[in-house]
Amino acid sequence: MSYDEDHIAMAAEYVLGTLDGEERAQVETMMSADPEFKLLVEQWERRLGELHAMVGAVEPADEVWRKIRTAVTAIKPEAAMRLPEVTSVSAAVPPSVNENTPDGGNVVPLSDRTRRWRSLAQLTTALAAGLAAFIAVQAYRPDLLPERLRPQGKTEFVQAPQAAQFVAVLQRDGGPPAFIMTIDTGAKEFTVRRAGPEAPAGRSYELWMVSDRFAQPRSLGVIGPTDFTTKPVSAFDKDTIHAAIYAVTVEPEGGSPSGAPTSAPIYAGKLIETVPAASTPPPAKR
Repeated sequence: MSYDEDHIAMAAEYVLGTLDGEERAQVETMMSADPEFKLLVEQWERRLGELHAMVGAVEPADEVWRKIRTAVTAIKPEAAMRLPEVTSVSAAVPPSVNENTPDGGNVVPLSDRTRRWRSLAQLTTALAAGLAAFIAVQAYRPDLLPERLRPQGKTEFVQAPQAAQFVAVLQRDGGPPAFIMTIDTGAKEFTVRRAGPEAPAGRSYELWMVSDRFAQPRSLGVIGPTDFTTKPVSAFDKDTIHAAIYAVTVEPEGGSPSGAPTSAPIYAGKLIETVPAASTPPPAKR
């Protein structure tokens, strides 16, 4: 069944604990007689419970406890507690509005409906403020929230399209490999792995790109003394890189001073494709 604003406000105030004894008894009677109204109250308990979880415990100051003890001891023992009488829903009598007093007073007490509208408005304002505070804490200080209310990080796995890879075995007259050269077209860089003897004392190995597009070989740099040398090839387009012949010469220490080979190549080779480029990137995993 559908409920009007009064019933909704009563359910919310019951959870907040702002009803008086008679009104609480009325709500509890309705809950026992109407499962749907009980469900409405439970929904408010869940909504307000999330806001309650955001509020940490606050220990009252000693002065507050002292005032509470003083107030309790001042209560007379003979002041007996009276439980409110439980009335059925059908027997509930709507409150009346008092007319203006004959002595000229113009004060008219608010009806229950007006009070409920005001309570509902205050509740809505409190919920909005609590929600705004919750969002702000989530954004700037999530560590202050309970673990289950903290925002969960979203991890995305995206696999980049695979670039083609090429390799060239640089050797002399079909002999054992002296250098193994790999080129990553995605990273636009090459790596030379020395597999043969070191350069003669006081000399350096230098790598060259030989292509019919150039008037003379282009230097790709000196091959370092370590086992691996990595350098960029971003200055050349892919077609030139793939079709070229790669050669190694022995140059003065530090490389050719003229920018052209000073001796004949002793090792050479041509690229072959070892890992093809992916035609289309695979779908991202989220």
